[in-house]
Amino acid sequence: MPIIKANEPLPESSVVIGVYGEPGVAKTTIANTAENPLLCDFDRGSRRSLFRKDTLVLTGWNDVINEEKAGTFKGYKTIIIDTAKAALDDFLMTYVVEKDFKLRTNKLGAYGAIGDEFKLFLNNRRNEGADVIIIAHAKKDEDTKKHIPDITGQSYNLMLRVCDQLGYVSMINNKRTIQFSPTDVTVGKNTATLPIMEIPDKSDPAITHFMADIISKTKESLSRQSEAQAEATAKSEKFQKEIAAVQNVDDLNSVLTVVQLLPKFLKDQLNKLIGDKAKEKGYKFNRDKVLFEDPAPAAVKSKTAPAEQEELNFQ
Repeated sequence: MPIIKANEPLPESSVVIGVYGEPGVAKTTIANTAENPLLCDFDRGSRRSLFRKDTLVLTGWNDVINEEKAGTFKGYKTIIIDTAKAALDDFLMTYVVEKDFKLRTNKLGAYGAIGDEFKLFLNNRRNEGADVIIIAHAKKDEDTKKHIPDITGQSYNLMLRVCDQLGYVSMINNKRTIQFSPTDVTVGKNTATLPIMEIPDKSDPAITHFMADIISKTKESLSRQSEAQAEATAKSEKFQKEIAAVQNVDDLNSVLTVVQLLPKFLKDQLNKLIGDKAKEKGYKFNRDKVLFEDPAPAAVKSKTAPAEQEELNFQ
């Protein structure tokens, strides 16, 4: 497997999208608008969905393993898990306890085993190039008073970790919407910084590819972020080399001037290195002129250690 350098963008990969909300807000319907989906029906809810596509009606996690061995999942671009609570808290809990009866009285160990099995399933699907949609009902958390996915304890934390995006589906002004950013009353995860979206009506042709569009936008956004990070890393490495190679105060001021034009997260990092180099050379920062000065001519410069340089702050 080739190594991807720090200054190279990551290749596009499959994503995991979490969708949760109250009953009747069309969670399964919009999931079925993904590209070439296979619905894994753990909750017997597929019959209520519009735009129903190929469906696996499952009776236990052993069914999932058998279909996996048969290569069933390889023929699909999107795998839908409906619902997360049934898959994790019911099917997988029964499966791991049957494999290791001691887990019946060791809930912490059981949830760890569930997590391992579920992550293995997700990794296998993603390695096959499939995107995954995880559907969950919503419940109100009594501690935070927020709407959260209805999954028990450790399984809930697992879902938050594995999802690239987690969106809350709800009705706003009689319009179905999905919002990925967390709010005061909902949890969310918006790695791709997607805006709140109105879900098209069932009579609108746009509904037929709604989730496919969300997945595409997610991948595009994550790809742009990867490219931006790679570009930032390349710039940082370039300026680090220039700072390390500084021979005189003019060299340092040249780097300083250019660095101040960079984004804040890069500027702050490089300013620290510039300050360290100035301290090493014995240069003093003139805040009025916004540049460094050499306090002594090179010919008479003391060979003793320079005085301690104050920390730079170019805000």
